[in-house]
Amino acid sequence: MKPKVATIFGASGFIGRHLIRRLTEKDFRIVAATRSPYLHGYLKPLGNPGQIDLEKVNIFDEENLKTLIKNSDIVINLIGILYETKKQKFENIHADFPDLLSRICSELNIERLIHISALGINENVSSKYMQSKLMGEKKILHNFNNSIILRPSIVYGDGDNFFNQFASLAEFLPALPLIGGGQTKFQPIYVSDLCKAIVAILNKEEVDENIYELGGSQAYTFKEMMEILLKQIKKKRFLIPIPFSIARFQAKILQLFPKPLLTTDQVEMLKYDNVVSNNYPTLKDLKINPKTIESVLPSYIWRFRKGGQFG
Repeated sequence: MKPKVATIFGASGFIGRHLIRRLTEKDFRIVAATRSPYLHGYLKPLGNPGQIDLEKVNIFDEENLKTLIKNSDIVINLIGILYETKKQKFENIHADFPDLLSRICSELNIERLIHISALGINENVSSKYMQSKLMGEKKILHNFNNSIILRPSIVYGDGDNFFNQFASLAEFLPALPLIGGGQTKFQPIYVSDLCKAIVAILNKEEVDENIYELGGSQAYTFKEMMEILLKQIKKKRFLIPIPFSIARFQAKILQLFPKPLLTTDQVEMLKYDNVVSNNYPTLKDLKINPKTIESVLPSYIWRFRKGGQFG
């Protein structure tokens, strides 16, 4: 049989790197769409020679998108931003691009579009990030019936932006902040389990569900996750509760940095739990038994220990 072709937007990111390897093992041909293909040659060895094509993309150029997608069976959108810049706005990235992409997928009769959204989305969350994600979901579902929206909680694993970032902060800070007391709940999902979910959905003969909520094996408070992290990197740090009002004031200053550690929009999101609602199918429905943080974290966070792997 001719191998299926999957075009991946956001292929060079954390999830993309893990997903490409999973798909090449399943004999997919990959079109990795990225703004700067010449910077991402490291993706090529994730498959056999000729199995991965790196293509330059302008995500708002309709003709460019059609050219990239026209020979694809599957389209996967992993593109997302955690904070706005002068050039990248939530609405453009999370709503306008998915709107355009899903319309093109419908026009070209693509077999399936998989879109990564975010857990905890609902009409009541006033965060601009969440509202833009919700808008994107609505446009996709309106435009293209063969769409599957995945809503993961925090995604962790080798190369993640969550545990690695806080471990880096613990290298030079005597304390870590617990915004809102650190009581916000999360259900972190291992990146490998997320990739398994995508493959399981691609293996389904037809689209029977349009939205999946993907959380890991259990829910943790933010404080509990910081305690697990500090135990793994063998560092003692104070965990200081910070009220939302003070965190918001601090975020107004921190969000002025080129790569902000905290924004006012993120403070707003931390007021809401980030766990599965059980209103939609989950990993259990895909017959995936998720890994725990404690079983995965030691495999990659050791580099922050004083003695490294042997610390």
